[in-house]
Amino acid sequence: MTRLAGLTLVVIAVVAMTAAAEAPGGSTAGSTVVRIFAPRGEPGTRCERVYPLKRIVSKPRVLSGAMRALVAGPTRAERAGGYAGWFSWRTVGAFRSARVAGRVAYVDFRNFSRAIPNASTSCGSALLLAQLDRTARQFPTVDRAVYSFDGSRRAFYEWLQRSSPDRQQRR
Repeated sequence: MTRLAGLTLVVIAVVAMTAAAEAPGGSTAGSTVVRIFAPRGEPGTRCERVYPLKRIVSKPRVLSGAMRALVAGPTRAERAGGYAGWFSWRTVGAFRSARVAGRVAYVDFRNFSRAIPNASTSCGSALLLAQLDRTARQFPTVDRAVYSFDGSRRAFYEWLQRSSPDRQQRR
């Protein structure tokens, strides 16, 4: 029951942030507007096509706030407007941590692979990474992002059937 109550609070917070994002000004001393990215309509041949959706997050941890909002997915109204993507009520609460070092965002999640199993297809992984990367790279201190499940980069990238970014840089 405690987990359900926690998830309910996260959903309420995301809805409140979305409503605040639409308010004039959209930013206060303790919060700011960020974007999360989601696909809209049929992707066709452009699996990585995503569009921005506004959210309000607390300062100074704006990357963490953006990732937390991303894994909550589009709101009901946004879904009715054609937005979709891999993230939804099934992934609410999956965000664990984020930090930036040397212009690289390191973002860790609870393993959500069972909640979105088809993300490991070629088009599915392109869409998932587009949602994550565009959300992370909107910040001027981030050039690229590296993801992990429960602290394991290997687990995340093997699930997507891709090489870990650490291996790509050594080549």
